[in-house]
Amino acid sequence: MNALTVKNAKLLADNFITAQGTRDTVIEILITSYNAHLDKDAKATKFLVSFWNAVSTDKKALASLRTMFNRVSKKINKERGISELACTVKDGKIVEVAPRARKGSDKGETAENGSSVETIKADNKGKYKLAMRQLEAMLKAEKDEKKAEALDIALNLLASQIA
Repeated sequence: MNALTVKNAKLLADNFITAQGTRDTVIEILITSYNAHLDKDAKATKFLVSFWNAVSTDKKALASLRTMFNRVSKKINKERGISELACTVKDGKIVEVAPRARKGSDKGETAENGSSVETIKADNKGKYKLAMRQLEAMLKAEKDEKKAEALDIALNLLASQIA
């Protein structure tokens, strides 16, 4: 498959198209099952936790699922007026994602690269909130999945620092 031939290009394209279809199907099922979970359907909750646990055997797949589920749950939670937070699966339960920065603190938590993350000072909040609105508009318009994911991560990091 490493050979750069037309045959391999067509095979790779077919696999890519199948992967996109699978991704769309997974998102639809996440939406349906998360809505059912919120409606107190125990089977839906068990399904989501079981699916999460099965995917968790692969780190890359789990990272993709976490991003999808965060996006889906946050959108549904907002639409239903439940919360502004996304959800994840932890210890066999569906729970809200804890914000990174604590309210009233000058310091945020440690970033993934180990550096300290400063909370944005009050006098800069207006400027950063404007930047967030711009990033949100860019995210809504973005068609490229990787760029949209990067914008989503940036928004979540910025939001946690403004809180």
